[in-house]
Amino acid sequence: MVITAAAEATGTRTGLRPIDVHTDLRPIADLIDEAFADELDASGRASLREMRSLARMGPFLYLMLPSGSDSGGFFRGFVWENDGQIVGNVTLQQLDEQGRRWMIANVAVRHAYRGQGIARSLMEAALDHVRQLGGDWVLLQVREDNAVARGLYERMGFSALITETHFHAASVPVAAGPPLPAGAEVFALYDGDRAAMQSLWRQAVPEVVRNWGVRRTNDLNLYSDSSVTRWWGRLTGQGYRQRLGVWVDRNLMGVVDIDFLRHGENRLNVLVHPQVAGQWDASLLALGLSRLGSSASRPVSAILYDYQPGAITAMQAFGLRPTTVLVTMRRRIRHHGEPANEAS
Repeated sequence: MVITAAAEATGTRTGLRPIDVHTDLRPIADLIDEAFADELDASGRASLREMRSLARMGPFLYLMLPSGSDSGGFFRGFVWENDGQIVGNVTLQQLDEQGRRWMIANVAVRHAYRGQGIARSLMEAALDHVRQLGGDWVLLQVREDNAVARGLYERMGFSALITETHFHAASVPVAAGPPLPAGAEVFALYDGDRAAMQSLWRQAVPEVVRNWGVRRTNDLNLYSDSSVTRWWGRLTGQGYRQRLGVWVDRNLMGVVDIDFLRHGENRLNVLVHPQVAGQWDASLLALGLSRLGSSASRPVSAILYDYQPGAITAMQAFGLRPTTVLVTMRRRIRHHGEPANEAS
């Protein structure tokens, strides 16, 4: 597909065109802020601040980043203009080194311009761009309650892969969970525990999720920070991570990650061996919440997945409320080995 904006024919700067990272960052940030005002978490708001900071660099961006739609891999995607104003945006992120898997993000259209087919045009441009680059698969995330967007993606060939629920509390709740069983030992996990962590991950996370690396892949590679890093994190307010493992007879049966003051809020993550899933979830979450006692006045958040029903039940029982439910969807662009210009 050849991208041509109506601007080329009429001079009105109306229609579809690739992102120009040198001029579009601020209006894209404003658009995302409007379109997702009620959905952005602390991390999302931090990303918008970074985007606006880059936009303020002005001419220096020309030295840092090349021109063109791909911007050296920094900011790929498309915008839709109406009389020179950016009213729609879609961005693309490459998920692997080979360029076979891609993520579509920030499918945003200003409220006044919705229902005009702009989102579909942006999506079609993004999918075609991935196809031209030789991509095989595309992922995206959509709110479970956004029936309009989900319907569009399903009509365009996307199917659900996994559902994640985001939890939040304004302060750390006091959680009295059941005690861990006799013989269970709790230790901080470091890089030397990588093999045990990988074994737990393979058993606790469904194969389809492992293959796609939905969030969990990055978490797998992050371990407890050193004592020096923890000291510096407390001193500067940048925060630090502690990963606690629960062992029984030298077998790692559960893990709870605690991120202290990350992006201004605490964060928990939990993973339980299938042999004790539904039995240890509350104990591990209570352990994590108790370790946050020194920063109890700070907000706390967590992300749990549809294969963690025990942890979801425990999280709600402890007083964290679900704020957002996101569905990760996927679509095959082409089978590996097909020419890049073949239709899916």
